[in-house]
Amino acid sequence: TTMLMVALLGSALMAQNGQLANGVYAIEEGNAKGENIVIRQYGGKDVVLDTAKFAPLVVEGKPQINRDERGSWLMIQLAPEAAKRLEDLTRSHMNRSIAVVINDKIVSAPTVRSVIRDGKARVTPCEDESCETLLRQLSK
Repeated sequence: TTMLMVALLGSALMAQNGQLANGVYAIEEGNAKGENIVIRQYGGKDVVLDTAKFAPLVVEGKPQINRDERGSWLMIQLAPEAAKRLEDLTRSHMNRSIAVVINDKIVSAPTVRSVIRDGKARVTPCEDESCETLLRQLSK
């Protein structure tokens, strides 16, 4: 049993320290536990992510920052399979937060206000440097 505990602890630490794929992850509230749980920092706080509830950021075309009198936003068009996964994730997380992860860092943690059905993700607000960072990372 001691070996099993060491093996389980070792795999949990690897998940904690392993690089996350670029994508959108469910944010878990409270004391979430499980093999798919990882913690990342965002806004000076620990954020608990569930890697089983994930939509990859596979972008078709070039993301764009749009501006009008109401502010700025980033538009992203996802590839079909990624779009379906994002639709499922946003449907199951209405009025809850999700995390956009790029290069193993949470760059945005918006609250889901509607199901994203067509793979067109609109990231708002886009007033600070996070949108510029996201645009640069997705355009690579």
